[in-house]
Amino acid sequence: MKKAYIENLSFLKLIAVIGIIVCHMGLLESWQLCARMVEVLFILSGFLMAYNHYEEKEETAGWQIIKSKLPRFYPIHLICFMLQFLFVVTWATKPLSYLFSVGLLNLSLQHAWFIGTEFSYNNVSWYLSALVFAYAATPVIKKIIKTNETHTYGLLKIFLGVVIVRFYLEYLVENAHRLVPLDLHCNPFVQMLNYSLGYIAGVLFLRKNVLNQALAKTLSNNALTLLQSAIIGLYLAICYCFAGSLRFYFILSALPLIYVLGFNRGLLQKISALKPVQYFAQMTLELFMFHSFILYKLPTTPDNPPSYLIFLSVTVIVAILYHTIYVKIRKRF
Repeated sequence: MKKAYIENLSFLKLIAVIGIIVCHMGLLESWQLCARMVEVLFILSGFLMAYNHYEEKEETAGWQIIKSKLPRFYPIHLICFMLQFLFVVTWATKPLSYLFSVGLLNLSLQHAWFIGTEFSYNNVSWYLSALVFAYAATPVIKKIIKTNETHTYGLLKIFLGVVIVRFYLEYLVENAHRLVPLDLHCNPFVQMLNYSLGYIAGVLFLRKNVLNQALAKTLSNNALTLLQSAIIGLYLAICYCFAGSLRFYFILSALPLIYVLGFNRGLLQKISALKPVQYFAQMTLELFMFHSFILYKLPTTPDNPPSYLIFLSVTVIVAILYHTIYVKIRKRF
């Protein structure tokens, strides 16, 4: 059965992408929006994967999930790769051996696994590299949960296990980086753990229990709006006040944020459901993928305030054009 569409979460995805773009523009640097919003995106992806597919009886292999997603993200990945390859001096002037080896890693979406190549060519495409691994691991995550959730506190044990592994990895990186040279921002295994936490939250979201019943029906729309607003405020306060702390703490803070927004009622849902909001929410991938190349060509600087407006305008126009063409091609074929 097809699940109800959650406008709140599509809006949250749009906000996360806007936050990354703002970060890359050099604004609100103290908020560390690049790290925070990427974490939100991976947790949100795991949550939605569980929400949409966990209860399906038919088992889906990892390669099948990737195959179903490729038509959406690979064409734009390829276009952005070629734009960087042809028009950005940093990459166009590299030795042939580099172009071939690192280029092949990019085209096969393996570049996020290696320190030094994760930001090569389109420097945000590492996100797709890590996301592909999370998709590949999804059947394993699902199987582990289904095997253990019938036991008392089984789901809680899995959650705690992922939390411990995720915390331990970050602890090692922070305290013994030479021994464990992981990039906590890009490494696909690290982001898969974040995705897994979101997936577990999505499974909990599907359960019939007192908490979910209260959030879904018992609380009035106004009460739910207040609760959602309070958790959003708390998350923002944590991001601002504890910037520089372990990423792990922000990930745990993002989980309840996504969870309560999943209950699609109240004032926030009315805002999220507005047609202009949902229109741009449909093209978060385009905004995310194209903005990096456009920023190379139209850099922003505080000394030139109009540069911000020019960059944003071009990014939005390019995203709209690509999305419009993509939708037309998809409908035809």
